[in-house]
Amino acid sequence: MIRKQPSSAHAAASPSAPARPRAPIAALLIAVPLCLLLATAGIAAFFGARAGQHEAQVRYTATIAAAIFERFDKGVVLLRQGQYALAQANFEYVLQYQPDNYGARSLLATAIVAQTPTPTPPPTPTPQRLVDKEALFRAAQQAIEAQDWDAAIVQLEQLQSIDPNWQRSDVEALLYRALLTRGLRRIRSTEIEAGLFDLDRAARIQPLPENVLGEKRLAAAYQDALYYFGADWDRAIEKLGALYRAAPSYRDVGSKLLEAYVRAGDALSAAGAWCQAVEKYNGALALAANTLVEQKRVDAEARCLSAGVELSATNGVTLVIPNVAGIQGRLFFSRFDAERGIYRYFRYESAQGIAYEIGAGYQPASRPSLSPDRQRVTYALLLNGAWTVVIAPASGGTPTPLIAGNMPSWGSSNLIAFQGCSDACGIHIINPDNPTELRRLTNSANDINMQWSPDGRTLVYTSNVYGSWEIYTVSLGGEFRQLTGFGATSVAPTFSPDGARIAFLSNRDGAWGVWVINSDGSGLVKLIDLGAQFPAWQSERLQWTP
Repeated sequence: MIRKQPSSAHAAASPSAPARPRAPIAALLIAVPLCLLLATAGIAAFFGARAGQHEAQVRYTATIAAAIFERFDKGVVLLRQGQYALAQANFEYVLQYQPDNYGARSLLATAIVAQTPTPTPPPTPTPQRLVDKEALFRAAQQAIEAQDWDAAIVQLEQLQSIDPNWQRSDVEALLYRALLTRGLRRIRSTEIEAGLFDLDRAARIQPLPENVLGEKRLAAAYQDALYYFGADWDRAIEKLGALYRAAPSYRDVGSKLLEAYVRAGDALSAAGAWCQAVEKYNGALALAANTLVEQKRVDAEARCLSAGVELSATNGVTLVIPNVAGIQGRLFFSRFDAERGIYRYFRYESAQGIAYEIGAGYQPASRPSLSPDRQRVTYALLLNGAWTVVIAPASGGTPTPLIAGNMPSWGSSNLIAFQGCSDACGIHIINPDNPTELRRLTNSANDINMQWSPDGRTLVYTSNVYGSWEIYTVSLGGEFRQLTGFGATSVAPTFSPDGARIAFLSNRDGAWGVWVINSDGSGLVKLIDLGAQFPAWQSERLQWTP
């Protein structure tokens, strides 16, 4: 989709913009905020209409669909700039292809109303003394003393229209005070757009104080983000995220950003874009823990996997990584982007020697585990303050608690391995169809992040037995093998599809990377460089598929 970069939330009132006519200014002070608030509501309405018209949009060619969304965005920007006739033309274009789009229809009505002069009754005859400039100035002073800013602004503007040079400095000083005060009051309430307009007009008289400029910038950024809320979730998240990083306590920016992530994930899930939905749910969970959102994330992750992990690059980023380990299949891994504080998810195609970026999020790419028949999925949820292993249909649905524990992995023999505590903590094995079949396989709380071999007879896991995190295997018969012992950190192991090799993360050479080793501990080789940082290595889980 091609979208044009919008102007700032107050571009129409910037010092370089053409001056607005003074005669209808009182009417505009009422009409502009109303129109722009309606525009915000109309944008949200557009998203709902767009979701409900999915089947209709399928019939459009890619060119027509892109043009429709571009015209809608352009109309919104023009509406905000006060170019109502041009905005009207763009919304009419959208309605040619989507006649039932009530969001675009609402914004069209706003643009039409904004072009219609507001009728005002003829002035009531008044005694001559009331049109005296001195009397009008005194009336404005009295209005300011009474903090009736609306009346003061109207009277001062009337005085300027009668004689722009009459006591100009005094009139401008009072008008500046009135506009500044009313503008601040408005941006602190729901009339943000009108408040920005007031402050821009005040700035034409004299520069705004630094503290007011700071508050104005925050309000403008917040209002700018809201214009995309419901219409373009990616753009809304981008703008809300930037504001949240700069001023996390400003208004309700945190809850708005959280809502944008969740609703974006819901929209992508509804469109069947499960892998992209996971990214959005990850963003929401980075802001606040939420059982429902975690359930949605894991459900989307399971559907992504059950769909055959046919993921496409989201932004065209590719990494050329020679297959020096001689592996086969696809390897899913994460890299930490320290500059942005996020994880970037990649799919490594061993045959091509290329890794494709498939998304980004605020936690590493931990994945749920599918049942052998790919009909169910297991994962852990934080329920009532404790981690619980749950089972849910891979096609979506309410999860069923199985047992207290974490990091579950479903093996080909239909057994689930997980980290838990019974008579002692360690790796446990349970039959999900007969939970009474439960036994403990290891005896350390440090035994984490286990995964099954393809034949369902062996588990590979991470543990800290002698002061460093290393890779181990344990068979169902209780036979242990330590595969690494360098004294660094080696974690997140996974078997190759044929069970002959194991991939894992390690910083054994001073930087993080994906390493590959034979299942007997021989043939160690570094395959992928991941950089100096990987903060959440405990929760990472590599995935190796055919």
